[in-house]
Amino acid sequence: MKPGDLIYFKCIGAGITDNPPYSQDGDWRIGLLVDEKVDDQLSPFHMAYIFYRGAVVKALVDSCSLIGEE
Repeated sequence: MKPGDLIYFKCIGAGITDNPPYSQDGDWRIGLLVDEKVDDQLSPFHMAYIFYRGAVVKALVDSCSLIGEE
């Protein structure tokens, strides 16, 4: 995956944009990958930063999948 790719992702934090809030938790969402990195100061995990419904949300890279990738 590289910045600019459309991806499927799962992220509880994105649920705040649902109507009603958090009603789609556990579902795959579609977003635009902005960046991915390991930020040792915040957490030792490989994180993806995703543009979704007008906000940038953070999800584990393991919970992301490139659209069209089998």
